[in-house]
Amino acid sequence: MPIYPPKPAPFHCAICGKARPGRWQSPQHQDRQPMCWGCEQEFGTGAYGDTNPDRRTIKQISALICALEIDAHRILIGEGPLYG
Repeated sequence: MPIYPPKPAPFHCAICGKARPGRWQSPQHQDRQPMCWGCEQEFGTGAYGDTNPDRRTIKQISALICALEIDAHRILIGEGPLYG
């Protein structure tokens, strides 16, 4: 019988703002706070489906930076922010 880690606590994604329920998925697709897996993959740089916690943290940081760059550019050209 496999032993699974505890389910993560529910949270809201820092980029898209969607509520992420606390549910267990495979480690490659598991949401890690502060953002959902989809935003991490869409905005972050790095390998797809990486399970290494350090590389996933780096990918999350790069995703947050990318979202901030997009919002800063939109504010600079006179449009409203999308993610903040």
